[in-house]
Amino acid sequence: MLVALAVAAAAPLAAPVAAGVEDQVRGLVLAGEIMPFETIRKQVASRVKGDYIGAEFDAATLTYRFRFLVDGSVKNVVVDARTGKRARSASY
Repeated sequence: MLVALAVAAAAPLAAPVAAGVEDQVRGLVLAGEIMPFETIRKQVASRVKGDYIGAEFDAATLTYRFRFLVDGSVKNVVVDARTGKRARSASY
């Protein structure tokens, strides 16, 4: 199940903030199971040409899904939260 993170691109030190998700993500980061959200968000944003518009965390697959607006289309970039490597991407 994907849970919206409602992360603002301009927010300083943006972090996952949806109810229940923040604690879950923090626990996984502290346990060394996943990389911090902000670390991966910065990596992805530096490689995707477009405007960052939001993200979600999927606890079942331990992935972050980032959304960018690129040339009028929404581009989804799915990243493995454990490794920081891109799992897949799609535009619509």
